[in-house]
Amino acid sequence: MARVHFRISHRPPGPPPGTLFLTGDHRQWSSDPAGWTFQGDTLSADLPDGTLAMVKVRVLASDGTVTEEGDAWGCRAPAHTVVVRGDTDVTLEIAGWQDGRQGRGRPSRSVPPTSEFTLAAPWGEQSVRVWEPAASAGPLPLLILHDGQNAFDEAPSFAGETWDAGRAAQALADAGHPIRIAALPVNDERSRRYVPFPFELNDFQSGADEYLDWMLDTLRPALAARWGDTPASQTALAGSSFGGLITAYAGLRDPGAWGTLGVLSPAIWPADFQFLRWMEGRTATQTRVWVDMGDHEGGSVTEAAEVVQLTHDLSARLRPKVQDVRVTIGAGHWHDEAAWRARLPGFLRWWLQS
Repeated sequence: MARVHFRISHRPPGPPPGTLFLTGDHRQWSSDPAGWTFQGDTLSADLPDGTLAMVKVRVLASDGTVTEEGDAWGCRAPAHTVVVRGDTDVTLEIAGWQDGRQGRGRPSRSVPPTSEFTLAAPWGEQSVRVWEPAASAGPLPLLILHDGQNAFDEAPSFAGETWDAGRAAQALADAGHPIRIAALPVNDERSRRYVPFPFELNDFQSGADEYLDWMLDTLRPALAARWGDTPASQTALAGSSFGGLITAYAGLRDPGAWGTLGVLSPAIWPADFQFLRWMEGRTATQTRVWVDMGDHEGGSVTEAAEVVQLTHDLSARLRPKVQDVRVTIGAGHWHDEAAWRARLPGFLRWWLQS
């Protein structure tokens, strides 16, 4: 075990008085402060050497209300990252607290979508957030993204970080390779819609096939009516984590529907890695697949190395089933939007090489 010393270097005014404590993925994001309470602005705890943790500060008020640190405009903020290498000192700077301001006054750091529309879906109205280059007309290469709330601007994003897909696409357009992006936001049904196998987080009721059927039967025709038909060879589907899982599943479920797959940090573990068994005997010989992973995606240095090896193993299983596989490992990358933002431009350039 290693001794880890956490110190809050900056704490803004608020929230209500209460017990200041630390939570994180090493605690399954528990809001029980027992054993993790700050004394003033410091906290010391024992963690296994080699731990990789994402942590946040919370406050438990006397009425039981829990307030989590946020950004300077009252919204959710990215977690602090911790690498334990022997006795470790960790400085935590708190920008603000999550409150009712909902980001009012926050300057945009990312490129917003150029338009947005809704389509009917079995689960209700589905928003489609669009980015396209100025004065575009007719078909262009088309990228469809899962987790569309995290694709462009910070306002609807999960933790105030995005893929900044519009900026990446604008750079391509400036280089003479214009594309369009259609991003699909998802709500708290994410596990049901993105995981194609029954497991705990979707209450053992997957809606993935319903989602993919809707994409083929409703979304793709709607986009074709808007811009003209984009052939499968110029259509890419991409997502991260469970979004990476549903992307890989879609490519093998409907061979020929998607020319390129962006499988970023795929979470293939649900239902005891059922995806690896499901994919046996399936092929998509006209499809190119990008598979990537960060080298800090795990609860420890050892676990992260195992995840990287699993990514290479998945790629090896895919290689005889598809046209091409590209594997990328992000050095120093965690399982978060910042990492996917960093790797997105490389994926886009590789996609457009075809």
